[in-house]
Amino acid sequence: MFIPNDRASVLQLPKHGKDSIEADIRSIVVNRDRRLIAVATNDAIYIWLANPQLLLCSIGVIDQTFRETSGELKDVYWKPDSSSIAVTTNQNKILIYKLELQEDEQCYNFTDSADPYFQRNSPELFIKGNRPIAHLHPTIIINLADVPTCCVPSRDEFLVCIRNGFTHHVTWNGEILSSLSFRASAIPFSVDQLQSKSENVTSKSTFIIDAVYAPLLGGFAIVLSDGKGALLTSNDPNFSPNAILGVWAPNLKDATCCDVNHKFLLVLFGCKNGDVCAYNIDELNGSLIQSFRVAPKVTNGPDLTNRLGPVHKITALMNGFGFAAIWAPKTEDEKPIRDALPRLVTVFTSFGAQSFCNLEGVIEENLAENDENNMYTAIEWGPEGFQLWLGTKNELMMQPFVRSASCANPIMEHCDRAVLMSDSQVLISASREREAEACAPHSVWNHVDVTHEYLSSNWPLRYASTDRHYKHLVVAGDQGFAYCFLSNRRWKIFGNETQEKNLLVTGGVFIWNDDVVGVVGVSADTDKSHLSFYPISQRLDNRFASVIDLEHKSVMSALRDDVCAVFDISAQITLYKLTAHLETGRDGFTKVSADIVTVIRINEIVPHPTCIVSLQMTQLNLDQRGKLAPAFYSSIDTVLVNISGRLITLSLNEEGKLHQPMVIASYVEKMWHDRCIVAQSAQSLEPVWNGHRRNGSNVSIHSVSTTSEPSSPMNQSCSSHLSNALWIACGEKGIKVWMPLVPGKRNLATQEMTFIAKRIMLPFELDIYPVVISAKDCLAMGVESQLQHVARASRSQGKMECVTMYGLHRNSEVFVHHLLRQLLKRNLGVFALELAGACRSLPHFTHALELLLHGVLEEEATSSEPIPDPLLPRCVAFIHEFPEFLKTVAHCARKTELALWRTLFDVTGSPNALFEECLQIKQLENAASFVIVLQNLETTEVSMDQAARLVKEALKEKKWTIAKEMVRFAGSIGAEDIDALTPPPSAKTSLSRRPTVSSPTTDSSTEFFINRFQAGAAARLNKVRHSQSTDQKDPPRKDSFGSSKEKTALSRGLSGELSPQLTVNRLAARMTTILEEHAWHLLNNYWIADLGFFWSEIQFDLPELLETRRKQISLQSKSTNDKCYLIEDFPLALTRLHAQFSWPYPVIGSQFVHQIEKKLGNIRVSQSTASLNGLIGNEPAEAVVKSKVRRTEKTVVDLNGARPIRETDNETSEEDVEIQEAVMERVRGSTVELAPVLDRSPSTSSSMNPLAAPHGPPTPSSCDSRSLAGDWQNTDFLVGEKSSRGNVQSSRQIELMLYLFSQTAALDWIFLLCLLSRDERKLRQEVTMAVVKRAGEKTVARIRFACTELGRWAVEKCCGYVALLQAFDAHLAIVAEQAGIADVKYVPDRDKHNISLKAKAEERGRKQTDSVGVKLNNSFTKSTMNGGRRERSRSADRAHKSVRRYDDVVCAEDALEKANEEGCSIM
Repeated sequence: MFIPNDRASVLQLPKHGKDSIEADIRSIVVNRDRRLIAVATNDAIYIWLANPQLLLCSIGVIDQTFRETSGELKDVYWKPDSSSIAVTTNQNKILIYKLELQEDEQCYNFTDSADPYFQRNSPELFIKGNRPIAHLHPTIIINLADVPTCCVPSRDEFLVCIRNGFTHHVTWNGEILSSLSFRASAIPFSVDQLQSKSENVTSKSTFIIDAVYAPLLGGFAIVLSDGKGALLTSNDPNFSPNAILGVWAPNLKDATCCDVNHKFLLVLFGCKNGDVCAYNIDELNGSLIQSFRVAPKVTNGPDLTNRLGPVHKITALMNGFGFAAIWAPKTEDEKPIRDALPRLVTVFTSFGAQSFCNLEGVIEENLAENDENNMYTAIEWGPEGFQLWLGTKNELMMQPFVRSASCANPIMEHCDRAVLMSDSQVLISASREREAEACAPHSVWNHVDVTHEYLSSNWPLRYASTDRHYKHLVVAGDQGFAYCFLSNRRWKIFGNETQEKNLLVTGGVFIWNDDVVGVVGVSADTDKSHLSFYPISQRLDNRFASVIDLEHKSVMSALRDDVCAVFDISAQITLYKLTAHLETGRDGFTKVSADIVTVIRINEIVPHPTCIVSLQMTQLNLDQRGKLAPAFYSSIDTVLVNISGRLITLSLNEEGKLHQPMVIASYVEKMWHDRCIVAQSAQSLEPVWNGHRRNGSNVSIHSVSTTSEPSSPMNQSCSSHLSNALWIACGEKGIKVWMPLVPGKRNLATQEMTFIAKRIMLPFELDIYPVVISAKDCLAMGVESQLQHVARASRSQGKMECVTMYGLHRNSEVFVHHLLRQLLKRNLGVFALELAGACRSLPHFTHALELLLHGVLEEEATSSEPIPDPLLPRCVAFIHEFPEFLKTVAHCARKTELALWRTLFDVTGSPNALFEECLQIKQLENAASFVIVLQNLETTEVSMDQAARLVKEALKEKKWTIAKEMVRFAGSIGAEDIDALTPPPSAKTSLSRRPTVSSPTTDSSTEFFINRFQAGAAARLNKVRHSQSTDQKDPPRKDSFGSSKEKTALSRGLSGELSPQLTVNRLAARMTTILEEHAWHLLNNYWIADLGFFWSEIQFDLPELLETRRKQISLQSKSTNDKCYLIEDFPLALTRLHAQFSWPYPVIGSQFVHQIEKKLGNIRVSQSTASLNGLIGNEPAEAVVKSKVRRTEKTVVDLNGARPIRETDNETSEEDVEIQEAVMERVRGSTVELAPVLDRSPSTSSSMNPLAAPHGPPTPSSCDSRSLAGDWQNTDFLVGEKSSRGNVQSSRQIELMLYLFSQTAALDWIFLLCLLSRDERKLRQEVTMAVVKRAGEKTVARIRFACTELGRWAVEKCCGYVALLQAFDAHLAIVAEQAGIADVKYVPDRDKHNISLKAKAEERGRKQTDSVGVKLNNSFTKSTMNGGRRERSRSADRAHKSVRRYDDVVCAEDALEKANEEGCSIM
């Protein structure tokens, strides 16, 4: 895989005369070792150095007379030894130039300045590469009978094809060998080389326009002027005219150019319609067979390819791993069309998979105008494919490229990361675990620059390899090698430069055992091949190397565990067993010895050593029914060899002899197999392979589970299908997987099974070209080069210009749905379920099921012909086995065209029934998708009813997003379109609910899932789609906030503007009614936090509803509250506010506790008891602390909204303390005066007397609290300076709700929210004279009554609220007096029992208040008249059962910590 990286370098071509026109590049050709690049323009020849890009020499045609007689230069050709070049012209001339290279002298030498500040110090500033001085001299001019069209150079001569149809053999000295000349019309052509009858070209004017030498194919690939392509073969090595036979390329009549891929034995032809087709030779009869036919694809602009012109030039890589092509402008009647495609270059893999197109990602408006001067006219690959040289009529450019490190190095084929290499650096992708830490993980690469000391004299890189843990990196260039520690980027190179130059790497490099570098190379001085090992712990020197001599020159190597395989030029594979030994001594290091295990000779099936693409050792024969397969060594029973795209397996038979080689796949570019890396231990293989051991015993394995709690895929036994599969990349033909059909969990002894092959080949296609296949994650990872535009300032023009460059990005694609589809297509449902069970834990499993269903549906529903065996019913029945069935169908329907819905729901069942099922199991998101389907397939009434049901259910479950989308959906339908929602009767009647796959077309599917899952297996399949009970009752309303996302939405949305009213139609009006009813429900049940979320998410007009509430309260004449506009139970409302906002209850201030301790210091009480009530001890200490049985009253607060429930029980405590109440007097400043009550007589005494109790009870209404209203800091003294409060988010939510209620003068809720937040200042800001007048006299009376009611509740449940209520009531009294509102007492309606109490209260008049005061007084004093004992007041205990008693709280600071740690406050 070759893709561009970084930006292209534009090279300037000097002019050779003042009157020279702009450079018109005609041809770019590299020499044999690809170090020199010859560029031919219309009037000059340039010789460039590949690295660095330096112009060595040039020669131009200046003489005008010579131009007129010889014409303009056209194409250039190298002599194989780079000593001469031949240049053709547009007239009947061939010019031969001699190139002289002075290797002992260097050009472009830098001279340092005498000034030390300007001298070079960095090694990067010194050029160490070979820069020979070059001279180009014209030597021979060859005159021909006609214009030459093309040449094919060879060692002693070159073939010249001319327009009159003749082809001549011309020596490099200019001599034409007339005896070998032939004419195209005289060549016999046939479709094969054996049986077919040959015929000649009928037209004598036909000539060869392009030809390429294909030695491994036995001839020349040619293109004739009539557009036909052929292969010229001959039995004579000199290609005498009488021995030539032409083989036609079938179905090719518009060829324009050609090239040859020597490694894969392919002939490439470019066509006039823009296609590129490839042919290979049939080994049976020698005919040409088309391998593939491709055209460039542009994802963002498919219409661009419709303007393709003819292919201008094709060039294949020397290593055979790809080819590139450029296109000429599209013409009509030999004139360019106006909207022709801009300049285009595309790179393909060996078998036609597109890896790069320069138009990808380009917006058509930004494309350069179609200009002939801007079109590509020449193309050529640089060294190792790291450079692509392109020429136009105006400029010469060089685009850097990167390629996969696995090219020509099979050891890197099985990496779990993408490893790319350029000519000077290696790029390694981040690990999957660390990708989540990056903002754009697909663009993050670990760039490893090779040290300049090594690269300067050994450019470019040819091999790169890492260890399995990516700790070390080893690279090899022209000579020697170097390795790097990736942790600190420290490089090691040969200290002796002679040793480095003497080592030529030919077969690859690798790291073995994490501490030894292995090299397969040749010694330059002795020309002997060897396998060398260098310890990483020592410096790089031959003294520490372990050298194993090889018999022949090696071209490829592979490594698996401790076995190294070497392939040499004699077509022999040798397996070596590596053994490490630690040398003793002061400088102990690792020595490696190698023993030959097996020698495999495959010379009969290898046409040439160059044709070897990759070599791997693995273990494939795993299921042998209780016995191990014959192996070459240890766990290696198979050797995989890719020969020119044919993947061949080499294995042993029972007798230990080599099996007949078997071709398992063709057109193979790359392969992946997890077990090619390392052998699995016997322990790890047991669960994978069903316990087959040597004795043939079978171990039962648990059945596959499709539950919603899958385990890790690699821990499941059925994951062996993926971990032992062989993945094959076949270029344009897609991906193939050779998957083992492991018996898995089916007990073979009790199950009747028909014959199933051990492995099956499953083909599928991906949208990306994979670089890494992760079988564990079912992901294919590829790399693409994306176009980027960078603006920079232009020095010449003084303005900004756009610079184009390419960046590397990784992309991934799932493929498990392709495997499932292929298995279902082949009636292998058991294996499909096992495979799906292994992938249940993958995050994209649900998405894979959607892709499976969508792909099958789209293919079969759009088929123009009836399908005899449809796959859709089988696919639906398969997905029905998983709990994601409803979600899969819903999402598939949403992403599918309306015309295909009928086909889908004919198999899955009626969408109305699926909607009902979604509501039953609370899958509201899926139900929303089915509502959209119902809108188009059902009647108006049905769709409206179901939409209303869904909105109600979503509001009930607090799924605000679903409710909002449904309301928006209803509002988007016009009133005139409501009646248009009724579908035609045919569609309605065809979508009746049916059992799963019960139609005649799906009977085969039912039979498939009953019969194919044999008796033993089908009984164990867990159908957990209905894992949740469908008949369960609706859960009680929740009292929590819900998700954190909803909390954030509340804070974000409360301050936003309200949405406009929805479009009026029947459905929208019904939705509005539902929303209003739900808003009243939330308000009347005191769900204020939910009301805030409802307002924020639904964008409901809540201020209007609250204004309606205010008017109804003010206009209501009766005392009844029919519509529940009023707050009936203020304590319950406050309790629910605490629960919903997670707001802790207030605790008593620490200073108040210390004052109590001082007053009651002589009484033996626990320290924590003083935080609640004062104590007085008239009884002896021994009587105070004693064991007794007491009756304890507990108050349990239901967080879901129930009223407090009192429970009484008897408990025995040995440490129970009898206490007496203290009376709380008025607060002055920061002090408090308390006095124990010795007498309960109603005698009046001064409030300042510390020995007497006040006459009135300390209620908010009866005590003198007006003085408190002006002294707000006293509440901090009583409640606590740092009393625990809610979090910042809750505070923000309360503040926003206060703002909402203040807009409509909802005085009761303003009062409760200010009381909840203990914000006296906010109360003074919101409860003003204007607000009180707006709210009305009745509302103020209710709030004053609420203070009294909450006062009773606070004394019993939470004493921390007592002081707050006093302060709040004092402020209300002052504001009411200022507003001129009389002190009218509000009497609420009660039940029958309360009505009787109300009558008595009316008779007593003011005694009502006195009785309340007695109650409050009794709560703070001990009853001593009858010797009884009052139950100890524990407000927190009665507020919530999980709250600790207040007498365990020492101070407010401790209360804050315990509230967070032990639940001291109600959350």
